[in-house]
Amino acid sequence: MKANKVDIIIPVYNVELYLRRCLDSMLAQTYTHWRAICVDDGSTDGSPAILDEYADKDSRFKVIHQENSGVSHARNVGLAVADAEYVMFVDSDDFIHPQTLEIALTLIERDGTDMVTWYKNVFYRNFQFKLMRLLGMDTINARPWSMKTKYKLNKVKSVVTDDTMKHATDWNHTDIKNPIKHCYLWRLLFKRSLIKDIKFIEGIIYEDVIWWTELLMKPIKASITTLPLYYYYINPKSITRSSKNLERLRMQLYGLSYIQKKYTESGDIERMQLWVRNFKWAILVRGVGFLEKKNNDPNADKLVQYIAELIKQGLFEDATTSVELKAKEAYYTVAAGQKFSL
Repeated sequence: MKANKVDIIIPVYNVELYLRRCLDSMLAQTYTHWRAICVDDGSTDGSPAILDEYADKDSRFKVIHQENSGVSHARNVGLAVADAEYVMFVDSDDFIHPQTLEIALTLIERDGTDMVTWYKNVFYRNFQFKLMRLLGMDTINARPWSMKTKYKLNKVKSVVTDDTMKHATDWNHTDIKNPIKHCYLWRLLFKRSLIKDIKFIEGIIYEDVIWWTELLMKPIKASITTLPLYYYYINPKSITRSSKNLERLRMQLYGLSYIQKKYTESGDIERMQLWVRNFKWAILVRGVGFLEKKNNDPNADKLVQYIAELIKQGLFEDATTSVELKAKEAYYTVAAGQKFSL
């Protein structure tokens, strides 16, 4: 038996405050045949030394040090090294429940699926945590009580779908049953054969939107469990939190344009319509809130020009619902250099 049945790809960049917590959650796994591929993306803090320390103590940690090239490049490097049957991603400022691998592998093999998806724990979004942070208390070492929950594998329920796209969405509120919300890579276990040829686009942020929706261009059989196995920590210095709103929107628009071309070229109108309904307009509607903050932002002119280009390309022409039509009007108004209100 291979030593690693699961490769866990962990991009690392300046997360010394959180890194031990992440790596310790690997060591705590009840399933032990894993390898953590930790790609240090040119960290300038104590992260490289921490990674080397763990690798020296446990051969299941494989550490790759590289010059800073961005999270997409780090993930691509990890995928190129991965050779296990299954692959998953974990962000280095987060951590996972001790039974995550055990449960995910049980479901993917029991259900005969290509992918397993689970939910995130809400501990770091609740009032207690926010109050702790407000009072200056130690939140890094605070652990949710659910970490101690022991799940019985024969009691773990899952919903099996032959087409993940029918459950996947970027809307915050949806009528989809058993939704897989947003483009989060860290809530998934994949067969490596499913994803090995899909590369992350380098040099951009929010690359997971492109990667995830490109993956869903083909029907994928998946197991869905609502167990909260992932602990997403709100790190104020993460790329998601620290990036400028307008630059974030520009990258998201780039991703939508890129994926729309992919779906158009595929000729699969039905799948494209699913993507338009579940992802494209969810992102466009949410992006309107960023447009309202464009005053005095140095990225504003660049964004306005890009929106004008996308209008010419027809990106906004498939709006149908009242919410979508209002969002479309907002983008057109911004491109025309006028003010708008919703």
